[in-house]
Amino acid sequence: MLLSTAFAILLGTQVLPPGFVSTPGTRLQPAQPANSPQSFSLKDGDRIVWLGNTLVEREQRYGYWETALIAANADKNITVRNLGWSGDTVFGDARAGFDNAAKGYERTVSLTLELKPTVIFVNFGSNEAFEGKEGLPKFEKGLEKLLDSLKPANARVFLFSPIPVEKSTSLPDPKALNDKLALYSGAIKEIAEKRGLSLVDLFRDFQNIRSAGPFTDNGIHLTEAGYKQFTPFFTNSLAQPGTVVSEEKLEPLRQAIIAKNEQFFNKWRPQNETYLFGFRKHEQGKNAKEIVEFDPFIAKAEEEIAKIRKSLNK
Repeated sequence: MLLSTAFAILLGTQVLPPGFVSTPGTRLQPAQPANSPQSFSLKDGDRIVWLGNTLVEREQRYGYWETALIAANADKNITVRNLGWSGDTVFGDARAGFDNAAKGYERTVSLTLELKPTVIFVNFGSNEAFEGKEGLPKFEKGLEKLLDSLKPANARVFLFSPIPVEKSTSLPDPKALNDKLALYSGAIKEIAEKRGLSLVDLFRDFQNIRSAGPFTDNGIHLTEAGYKQFTPFFTNSLAQPGTVVSEEKLEPLRQAIIAKNEQFFNKWRPQNETYLFGFRKHEQGKNAKEIVEFDPFIAKAEEEIAKIRKSLNK
């Protein structure tokens, strides 16, 4: 049984995860979903860098998806570095700070390459989709440019489509925005096919959930319950193998991952960034040397993750 199936059972999902079929008297068997990343597999020593917007940044708070990914590969030493930034686009708009978008884009690329990833997850499109059909060519050009800029990493790149907007009686009908998201998801799919990259179609797969929500706080941004509920859909979108592991046994791993994410976040996005590296560094820039002091804490957190994941197969 796949790990995603285990999560579906443990987390109370009311329907089979997408891509699964069953026949009377048989165990669940994985069916190959369309556009599935058949070649996706993680190797021992892989370093994943996850680029994206709010969906990615918030995941580090809860760690459900990263936990599922690590647990499905418990026999491998894999690290994940979350570079998500709320409200961001392929142009680096949200990362600009007091600079222009070009600087934000430059930071996105330089930090990604600095981390020497072997795998890169690219998860954009939900913010750009508000521009509708008129903004699509600009988005396509921006995504192509970003992928070209990441080529020096020589990493395996996986494109993610955005998730759909949740329907709620207390919010406007999301059909118009979901139509735009479908358009942008289609563009991401075309770019993936053109470049020979795998597409992780969250837009398609996340529409298959049937449990009662809400799973977002505004129709767009997942709550903790949303990340938890969608875990089997995320893992199945990545076609990840694994074994049945109880939620109780996975919880220490999830907490260790959250602790690691917090330490890494504090390193790459310190609260006093403007004083350390920005236009006020003449006041407190001398303290920038302390940023590297987060490294031992990150390393210790990774050791704890490794210790726990190795115990999952025992």
